[in-house]
Amino acid sequence: MTDPAIDGFQFILHAPNERLSKENRSKIRRHAMKVVGAARRTPNDASHRESAKYYKTHRGMEMSSLLPPMPLSGLELLVKDQGLDPFDLSSLTTVHIGPIASSLLQLDSSQLPGVLAYRQWSYFSLIPPRFGHVAALDDAFQCLVTITHSLLVPNHRQSDRVILQQYGKALQSLQKAVDEPNSRYYSEILCATGMLSIFELLNSPNGQLWYHHIAGASQIIQYRGPERFSSDFDIALLLSLGYPICAESLLNNKSCFLDDPTWIQVIKNAIDDREIFTDRSPLGIRLLTLMVRVPGLAKKTCHAVTMQHSLQPRDFDAVAAKVRILRSDVAAWRRDFNMTLIHTPDTTKKNSTLDTDKRYELLGVALIIQILVSRMIVCISPNDRGLLEEEVQSFAIELKCLLGSVRHHRRAEFFLTQKVKIANAALVTHDDFAAAIGCDRVIEAWKLKKFDNAFGRKTCDGITCCVLEER
Repeated sequence: MTDPAIDGFQFILHAPNERLSKENRSKIRRHAMKVVGAARRTPNDASHRESAKYYKTHRGMEMSSLLPPMPLSGLELLVKDQGLDPFDLSSLTTVHIGPIASSLLQLDSSQLPGVLAYRQWSYFSLIPPRFGHVAALDDAFQCLVTITHSLLVPNHRQSDRVILQQYGKALQSLQKAVDEPNSRYYSEILCATGMLSIFELLNSPNGQLWYHHIAGASQIIQYRGPERFSSDFDIALLLSLGYPICAESLLNNKSCFLDDPTWIQVIKNAIDDREIFTDRSPLGIRLLTLMVRVPGLAKKTCHAVTMQHSLQPRDFDAVAAKVRILRSDVAAWRRDFNMTLIHTPDTTKKNSTLDTDKRYELLGVALIIQILVSRMIVCISPNDRGLLEEEVQSFAIELKCLLGSVRHHRRAEFFLTQKVKIANAALVTHDDFAAAIGCDRVIEAWKLKKFDNAFGRKTCDGITCCVLEER
């Protein structure tokens, strides 16, 4: 029964800019004392007696420990149900997965635990405070967690119907957000797009829709503009999408918009000088700024080869000059990488498997750039063809040897298995390019097309793709 002494309450009329009157302060004090007295006069309440007894026997405990537990949030329920929290997925943003990864995981999903073995700096660690506020982010994360859990625990895999329902819901939420003029610029919308691109690679046998999501993310980043990428969350998103955007541009014969001084400066702002071999280290950031130049130069080279009969010598020289600059820059990066390896403390070498894996990964990316850049010069510079075709083969063999040496590093092996496809393409087309050594003409278009097709790259058709970019 309610104590009559505290039944009901009184409103106290008080102007916000005035001090409480003495009379009103007395009313408040009397009402507070009534509540305390009423609490003392309820000894027959079992829960009250139990709480009082519990507190007397645990005087050293904080008061907060006596309160009932807070209800689990949506994210906490998801983590409890699936056994995965956002940070567990961090490696998916740093291993540079693309369509080849989709095929690898479809053949053998047991590779995924090796990829997820190490937690890393990633936008996934910054998702919890944002969860529950933007439907597109929540639905995309739910979707990604479900497919990841299904691959990690095949015996408890969700049905395809459930997975596709969740994916459909995530796509609808994302489309709705993109259609809204205000929400389309939210960081969470870009994050949702990135997560759905990863979902596509984990759930599809060929990852074809991955291209659409990455192209969409690229557009969102450009619409937002460089000035919106200043927070840790935004920078983490940009870095995680940097290599996928480069890959999508390269494979679709497009220039990469990140190859621009303003965007390159944004990327450089992410450098953490305390890191040595991570994506945020000076070496890691510098390598990304080299990679963003590759798609545009590949497009120019493809155009020059395809349209060689309508171009002037100065056109080939202009492209070759830019490619040679990149070749020199990546060679300088390799020298600095080697010196850093030599001077890295032994304690770092022995104690971090992740650190070792990242060294393999950085070197793998550098070798890819070197293979592509040297092959570009082989195509359009007859005088350099003999020397640089030999260089192409040397880099391709080095990359395959690197893959062969990492069988005990599952993450690095998964990473390099994707990259080695370009090395294989260079090796199987060697005879075609070697046959042109000594010829004073640009390489035949079909030879470059054969090389590009061998690693899944679209080529110039001589019509719609052949607009030289004035840069």
